[in-house]
Amino acid sequence: MAYTKNKIYDRREFLKWIGATGTAALTLNAPPIVGATPKRGGTLNIGTGFLMQTADPHRYTGFYARQAFALAWDGLLTPTSLAERYRLLEEHGPDAAIPQVKPMLADSWETDKNGSRYVFHLKKGVQFHNGKEFDSEDVKWSWLRIKDPICQSGTRKFLTLFLDSIETPDKYTVVANLSQPYGAFLMANTWCYTIMLPKDSIPPKTIWGETPTFKPATPAPPGTGPFRITEFQQNYQAIFERFENYRIKDLPYLDKVVFKIMTQDGPRTMALRAGNIDCTYRVDEAWLATKLKGKPINTPHHLKDEKLTLWPAIFPTTYATLLNSHPEKDTPFKDERVRQALAYCIDQEAIAKALYGELGIPMHQTYNPDISAWGYRYIKGRKRDISKARALLKEAGYPNGLDVDFLVNPVFGRNDLRAQIIQQMAKPAGFRIKIITQIGVQVSASARTYAYQMMTAAIGGEDPMNFYYDQLRTDPAPPANGYSPRLGIKDPEMDRLLDLVASEPDHQQRKAIFKKAVQRTIDKAYIIHNNQAITAFTWSDKLQNFHPWNYYQGEQAFAETWIEDV
Repeated sequence: MAYTKNKIYDRREFLKWIGATGTAALTLNAPPIVGATPKRGGTLNIGTGFLMQTADPHRYTGFYARQAFALAWDGLLTPTSLAERYRLLEEHGPDAAIPQVKPMLADSWETDKNGSRYVFHLKKGVQFHNGKEFDSEDVKWSWLRIKDPICQSGTRKFLTLFLDSIETPDKYTVVANLSQPYGAFLMANTWCYTIMLPKDSIPPKTIWGETPTFKPATPAPPGTGPFRITEFQQNYQAIFERFENYRIKDLPYLDKVVFKIMTQDGPRTMALRAGNIDCTYRVDEAWLATKLKGKPINTPHHLKDEKLTLWPAIFPTTYATLLNSHPEKDTPFKDERVRQALAYCIDQEAIAKALYGELGIPMHQTYNPDISAWGYRYIKGRKRDISKARALLKEAGYPNGLDVDFLVNPVFGRNDLRAQIIQQMAKPAGFRIKIITQIGVQVSASARTYAYQMMTAAIGGEDPMNFYYDQLRTDPAPPANGYSPRLGIKDPEMDRLLDLVASEPDHQQRKAIFKKAVQRTIDKAYIIHNNQAITAFTWSDKLQNFHPWNYYQGEQAFAETWIEDV
C-alpha cells in the first residue's frame, strides 16, 4: 500500500502542519511570513514535462499553460485554494458554504438580474509589465479578443457564450451583460481561463507566436504577475524575471524562475534528487510510492535524508478514451451499441493498477468527488463483461468483430501503455484495435475535424461548462455545424440538461442537474473514463517559505519563496 487509504484526507493533520509552519492565517493577496527573514535574489530551477504551446495566454488553458500563467499573468478572480477549503470544512463541517472563487485583480463584484449581469470593481494602481495601469478597458479588450473565433481561444465558449454587451462606466468598473443567467461566469473569469492583457497589446486577428507577420519585441505579452517572461523556447526552456512593480509590496523575492523541459518523470526525479533542479510537479511514480507508503496524501512530508519535501495530491485530470460519435464520419462509434460494447470491455481498476500501482485511482466519471465540487459519490458505471460486449457487437452487425483505429498521444499519462492495455482488453470481444500515434497540433487537428475513431484524452476543468458544455453539447456554429466539437454528438436530451446547468445560478441545483448529464454520458458511452493518479509537488530544502497549498496552483507560491543554501 503506497499510502494510508483511510487517511487520504486528514484535514486536521494538514491544518496542524500548516499552522506549525506559520501559514495558518490564509490570504490570497498578502501571504504571511512568520519567524523568517526573506532573502532576495537567486534563481529557482524547475523541471517540467512541457511548456505551453505558444506564449499567447488567451490561446491555451491547459496545465502546462497554467504553470506560466501562475507566474506572469493574473485574472479578475482566482479559484479558492486547498487550504482555504480545508479550513472552512474544519470550521463549519461538511455542509460548509465554500466559495468557488476569490478576488484577484477584481476587489469585489456584484450579480443582479438573476445572474445575467455582473459588475466587477477593479483594484487600483496595478501595473502591467510594460508600465501601463490596469483598467476596465483592458478587461473589455481581453474579453472581446477571447470572443473572436480568429484567436482560437480555449476559453471562448466558456467565457463569452452568453456575453451580450460590456460597459465600462469608469476606469475601475466593468459590467458584463449576459443574454441569460449563467452560473459559471465567475469561474470563467479566474486566471486559469481568462488572463488580463493590456488593451491593443496584440494586433487584431493575431495570435502571439503563431501569426508569422507579427514580430513582437518581447517573448510574451505583458501581464500583471510577479514575474515577466524574458525568454520562451517552447521545446527547451522559459525564463521568468522579477517584476519590480508587482502589485503586492516587496514581492517577489527571487530574481529568476527557469522552467526546464525534462519530458520523462524518471530522469526529472533523478535531477531533483541530485540537486540539478530545485522543484518539480510530477515525480517518478515508483519512487513516490515508496516514499508515501503508510502516509496520507494532501499533507506535506519532509524527507530528511534527501533534503526534499513532497506534497502528494490527486492530479485533477482524468485520463479517458473519447469516441467519435459523428453520424456522418467514418467511425463505428456512431452506433451506440458499439460504444457500449467497448465500454463493457474496459476494467478501470485494472488500468489504474497497471499504469500507476497503488497511486492509480479508477474513474467512472470526469470529476473526483474527493477533490471536485462536481464529482458524485454514487454514480452508476459499468463492470467488465465480455459476453455483453460480444452480444452488443453482434446486434450492431459485427458478429465477427471489427477493425478500429485508436489515435494516441504517447507523451501524456502513459498513453502508449494505456492504449496497449485497452487493445488487449477489447480483443476478446472482437475489437481489432490498431494504435496510431500523433503528438501536439496533429492531435488537435484530428479532433477538430473528427479525423479519428477513438482517441486518448485528458479531461476535466473547474466547472462543467468548460468541458461538458464545450464538448458534449451540439454547437450550431462552424466547424461543428449542429454536432458537438470533437465527439460529434447530437443528443437533444444532453443539450437540454447542459442548458439547464448553464442557466441555473444556484450551485446545488446546478450540481443536481449535472449529475443527470454525467449519468447519461456513461449510459450512452460517449466517453470511457479510465483513471486519475496521485502525484506530488516535490522541492528542495533550498526553497524557503514555499507554501503551495495557500494557492489554487502551486506555482503561484513562487512569488513568496526565497532560496537558502543547505
